[in-house]
Amino acid sequence: MKTLALTLITVILYIHQANAAEDILSVDKTVVIQMVIFLASIFILNSLLFKPLLGLVDKREQLTTGTIEEAKKLEEKVGQIIEEYNSKLNEARARALEERNETRRQAQVLHEEMIKKAREEAQALLEEAKHKLELETREIKGKIRSDVETIARDMASRILGKEV
Repeated sequence: MKTLALTLITVILYIHQANAAEDILSVDKTVVIQMVIFLASIFILNSLLFKPLLGLVDKREQLTTGTIEEAKKLEEKVGQIIEEYNSKLNEARARALEERNETRRQAQVLHEEMIKKAREEAQALLEEAKHKLELETREIKGKIRSDVETIARDMASRILGKEV
């Protein structure tokens, strides 16, 4: 609108000056018609060419900027997902390590219990064997006593030459 008003004012001043200076330049109706055609072409070109072209440029810039921003958001989201994945992976590793340590502890306790039980059984067998040995020793000593007495008398008789 400003340009239209400015153009009209310019045309009016030009016509006024043209009337004043008829000798130098003669102005007729064709100048006015040319000005109207010029203004009409500016309005037509503005609505049919310049506005759509500028709209396309703006739309393209918005799409490019929007795509870049969307890519940045997706990159941040991917970073968060990777961070969450690593966190869960570390938790799973810690849990697995804890379970493995617990299993080792239980195996160690079971191992110690088995060793203790084996020692107790070995001790019991050893005690039983000692007891049997003592019984056998007493039995053998009992059997040998009578034989020893007989052998001792027999030896004494032979040494002394008479029966004892």
